Amino acid sequence: MTDAILSRAADGGRITPDEAVLLYREAPLEELGAAADAVVRRRYGDEITYNVNAHLNPTNICVVGCGFCAFAVWTEKDERAYAYSVDQLVDRAVQLSDLGITELHIVGGMTKEYDLPYYEELFSELKATLPHVSLTALTAVEVDFIARVSKVSHAEALRRLRAAGHDTMPGGGAEVFSPRVRKIIADRKVPAETWLAVHREAHAQGLRTNATLLFGHFETPEEQVDHMRRLRELQDDTGGFQAFIPLPFLPGNTDFAYLPGPTREEKLRTIAVGRLFLDNFPHIKGHWVMLGEEITSEALRYGLDDLSGTLTEERIAHATTVQTPLGLSQDRMRALITAGGKTPAERGTLYERVQRDEVAA
Repeated sequence: MTDAILSRAADGGRITPDEAVLLYREAPLEELGAAADAVVRRRYGDEITYNVNAHLNPTNICVVGCGFCAFAVWTEKDERAYAYSVDQLVDRAVQLSDLGITELHIVGGMTKEYDLPYYEELFSELKATLPHVSLTALTAVEVDFIARVSKVSHAEALRRLRAAGHDTMPGGGAEVFSPRVRKIIADRKVPAETWLAVHREAHAQGLRTNATLLFGHFETPEEQVDHMRRLRELQDDTGGFQAFIPLPFLPGNTDFAYLPGPTREEKLRTIAVGRLFLDNFPHIKGHWVMLGEEITSEALRYGLDDLSGTLTEERIAHATTVQTPLGLSQDRMRALITAGGKTPAERGTLYERVQRDEVAA
């Protein structure tokens, strides 16, 4: 029953949400992966891209308090709390630049002290100091919060952030669009409609963005696919998304630590269905920190064509009990890709190729 759907999807044809659910539930895993891999090979051959980046998290103090999050704390009185000044973050960025990074990934907690003027100053100082480093910063949820705290519209907040040096937006904060699931895992977070509206405005201003799906907790395959449907429809309208990033839920140190997290097969199925359903997304990106290196390498044959970078000092996933490293060297990243039977290629934030005289260890 699934053969004809897989064949059409592998050839680049559009499949319906019902067909995507059927593939997730019933398609043999290897055949599902082969169809997704065919899409990738037709577009990119055997090349898998990655970038050299590092994380800056201005603060982990957050008033939103999502149950699935092990990163944030409620108050500065918590012994785990930190809140960095602009100068401290710029100093750290300069140290990180010695690693040859081309991108800084900047996300963090939400609190009124970290408002629009703060981020304008931070981005301006980072660009003045490291003009060659791209700033991938602020999820749509953060942009909405900053705009509300600073009493401006999403459009004005984004215009001012872009003027200060904001280059692209990451895809976090989407979680699962299902109201049923959001009520369980993130009942204080803004609804899906707000997330989508911020990305629509970002695209209108020429800002390229990513999109995520947090899976493997309370959602159903139908809710996963409906989440992707809303992303695909927005992409049809704007063409502003660069990559879709399926994020497996890590239950350790969260309110839902009793959950097992997604299995290997669930991870591979979600990635493959994402590649087949999101026919208008250029890239499906693997977040190796959350997938694990072994499954990331395997998933290169199930629809991944891009990896989330070297991720020096990633803290959000590592606040759970995940055992992946705090960053990968370029050599290790390239070995991971080669182990998956593919060819590594370094890229920049907008997927331009980066040529180096030598690869940094």
